[in-house]
Amino acid sequence: MIVTDLGGTLVKTDEAIMAAVRRAAGELGIPPGYAEPVYDVFGTSIWEYIRAYLPEGHKHCTNDCHERFWTLFPYAVLEQIAPFAGTEQALDDLKRRGVRLAVLSGLRLEAIESILSTLAFRDWDAVRSSLMYPTESGDSRAFGIIDLVETFGVLPGRTIYIGDIDLVETFGVLPGRTIYIGDTDHDVRQARKAGVLSAVVKTGGQAVRHLPKIEAQKPDYLLDSFADLR
Repeated sequence: MIVTDLGGTLVKTDEAIMAAVRRAAGELGIPPGYAEPVYDVFGTSIWEYIRAYLPEGHKHCTNDCHERFWTLFPYAVLEQIAPFAGTEQALDDLKRRGVRLAVLSGLRLEAIESILSTLAFRDWDAVRSSLMYPTESGDSRAFGIIDLVETFGVLPGRTIYIGDIDLVETFGVLPGRTIYIGDTDHDVRQARKAGVLSAVVKTGGQAVRHLPKIEAQKPDYLLDSFADLR
């Protein structure tokens, strides 16, 4: 099974996200912020992106800007969102080879579905938002990966969770049969906590600007793009 992130991994969303953040802030009368810090927190949450963007003296407006953002994204910026070259062909090839394919993204589910509707590939086994899972520990994506492994994985129901997510005891499950693909250092850590292989594509904004940050996490695979899986 392949579980994949969406923005920065399958489709180009970085500029669209930033455009929606800037527009949301502008509609609230907030002066222009700083785009560069946003890429430091890519892979965490939109709320964190917005907080990183807002200028000092306006961080208290994060909640209001966050709500305004979701009235705009992705609907007002869909023309800035497109699949990376070769992605749809790679998805078709993987499906023909019998690989289960699931999307797990930090966007809201309706936003994920809206973006996926623009792709020619539609044969997903599961489409999920990490917002569906507990977020207190910052490990919502790891919880989502584990849930997908249980639902579609090698030996469903053979994993026992002991307390904290860092204490996972498995019996008979082969983690090497599932890979999580993202575009940030956070994605690598979440795959590791979920006990699956990790891959990072270099197409996302963080990889373009801060590749050493990702390499320091030692992902199992570092790919130029999702198309490398063909």
